[in-house]
Amino acid sequence: MTAASIEVRDLSHRYPGAEVQALREVSFGVESGQRLGLLGPNGAGKSTLMRLLCGYLPLARTGQLRVDGLDVATDSLTVRTRVGYMPEHVPLYPELRVHEHLSFRASIKRVPRSERRREVERVASKTGLSDRLKQPISQLSRGYRQRVGIADALLGSPPLIVLDEPTVGLDPNQVLEIRAMLRELGGAHTLVFSSHILAEVEALCDRVVILSEGRLVVDESIEDALATGHIQVRLVAGAAQAQGLLAEAVDGDVEVTEDDGISSAWLALAAEDDPEAVLAAVGHACAEAGVELRTLSMGRTRLEERFAAVTGARRA
Repeated sequence: MTAASIEVRDLSHRYPGAEVQALREVSFGVESGQRLGLLGPNGAGKSTLMRLLCGYLPLARTGQLRVDGLDVATDSLTVRTRVGYMPEHVPLYPELRVHEHLSFRASIKRVPRSERRREVERVASKTGLSDRLKQPISQLSRGYRQRVGIADALLGSPPLIVLDEPTVGLDPNQVLEIRAMLRELGGAHTLVFSSHILAEVEALCDRVVILSEGRLVVDESIEDALATGHIQVRLVAGAAQAQGLLAEAVDGDVEVTEDDGISSAWLALAAEDDPEAVLAAVGHACAEAGVELRTLSMGRTRLEERFAAVTGARRA
């Protein structure tokens, strides 16, 4: 079974009795085998989108949602067989042992009886649960309960894996282990992954979609999301002289700080700016003025900065 593609067109959703829409005309596509990071502030519509994608919520008449060419509204039962979903709050049976819970869930997912034990052992191995299979879920730490939820989503090897905050509650070592496991899913599975740990999305995903107030504000590759950046400059000059030189080079206002005769600045680049041209302009301006450059280097934008810029976090 090949990985599933996703197509979202003009998708809107309003919960009964709600004054505002949870999603507003959202459109994007995901190619088979991609790892998509789904981001947004609390209340942006991430969980709603995931629930609609998995058939967990009924799809409204507004918009269209297709998984591997299947319409989620009209082929809901078929779509659900092709999706492994772990919600933010993982529903578990605490009175069952881990292998009992996973075996029961495998039966619901129609894994043949003769293959269930092998399938449970497979997903347990992938999620680091092999030595916990006989342990009651009620005795597991939160981190290991998260692992059970991820293992549940992997049962039956569905082509689309949807994980809502899968690393919540995990310690740093567990996060690294789960991240490595999720990275391996690319190609064989399409992964939709939501997390508030943006560095994790940056390290794991191929593409990023950012929602804000129910609207899509970013849909691009991780490389494009991080393409804009800053130039770090340190030069031997007073703040006033440095500000004049740099403002002329970048054609705009520049904030400069001075410490013991050394001025420093971060020059923000817009998407349309040519970094090499800006670097050359700064170097030329300093050479013409006879000012010594201590540092002139390019730095990439972190995903946190991109997120803040498009969701209005800085203005807030």
